[in-house]
Amino acid sequence: MGTFCSFDNAELAYTDSGGEGEAIILLHGFTGSSKLNWIDTGVYKALGQSGRRIIMLDARGHGDSEKPHNSYSYWNRAMAKDINSLGEHLRLYEYDLMGYSMGAKTAIEAELMYSGIRSLILVGLSIYEQGWTLESKEREARVRNMLEEYPEEPDAFRISADETGGDREAFAARLEGAIFPEFSCEDLKKIHLPILIINGENDYSAEEAASYFPSAKGVTIEGDHLSVLTNERLSEEALSFLDLFEGEVS
Repeated sequence: MGTFCSFDNAELAYTDSGGEGEAIILLHGFTGSSKLNWIDTGVYKALGQSGRRIIMLDARGHGDSEKPHNSYSYWNRAMAKDINSLGEHLRLYEYDLMGYSMGAKTAIEAELMYSGIRSLILVGLSIYEQGWTLESKEREARVRNMLEEYPEEPDAFRISADETGGDREAFAARLEGAIFPEFSCEDLKKIHLPILIINGENDYSAEEAASYFPSAKGVTIEGDHLSVLTNERLSEEALSFLDLFEGEVS
């Protein structure tokens, strides 16, 4: 595992397989980590067997990366900026992005901001059709729920934080400082890259999510929002998609 200083000097952790093939950066979900979402599920190993260069980034506030407890460290699409900083650190001129849940949305943000991204693989992606935003009262409630020692009714984020054993103060800061929604439906119409969306059958419709992009394919596999990562078909679909566009996207 290596570390680098991102755009604001936050020290972030990443893992680089060093493969000689095309590079792909994996982005985990909220309250997760590269280890939990990619290594423990077998995805990292499966993708690595293809000979590709597999790079995993622990998002700020997660895993082995620095965990700021102030909301401004998560402002203005900070996590998307971290992807660009990692690419510059590794001197990557082109790479694919594969993101899960929060990581999928961060990947979209990065594509809206930077060049050099060849394709997107988005796992566990949901689209907020009505331009949903996190109202101040709801945001404050979610932050309190994350910080209270014994919340009366823990929400899904708090339950996930307890299960993963992450830094709840950092998670709360991210909830307080991040943009919601991360993008609009109009933004998605601007993305003309090859896109593959893979969702579990008991999650948001992959095909419906794909319909918001000019050119995207939705694939539904067995599982829900969490168990989709342990389905071997996930890696198979991802590699088939990458092989299809290898050498054609610039």
